[in-house]
Amino acid sequence: MAEADNKNNPPPQQKGKGRLNIKVNDDVAKGTYANLSIIHNSDAEFVLDFVFVEPQRRQGHVVSRIVTTPRATKRLLVGLTELVRLYEDRFGPIDVADPSAPKSTYH
Repeated sequence: MAEADNKNNPPPQQKGKGRLNIKVNDDVAKGTYANLSIIHNSDAEFVLDFVFVEPQRRQGHVVSRIVTTPRATKRLLVGLTELVRLYEDRFGPIDVADPSAPKSTYH
């Protein structure tokens, strides 16, 4: 790997060194279901709204809002891209053309 590449892709952290200890309280650990996302951004931040749309009523409720930096959003995108690739390698392509599914919105 070229030296320039090493700057952009540092080696994985050694065990115990630089590890982040993350705690999750019980309410957050239960998770929240969402079937629609609405994403807005400015030059300084991204706002990700996660919405539950009730299929029978076609009414939606924001169930979670995440406000984050462009850098953290890009890391999220990279991670999700890799996880979707691994999922599709194992289970096959994800069909996003379901006409009855709510559509995500990007601004």
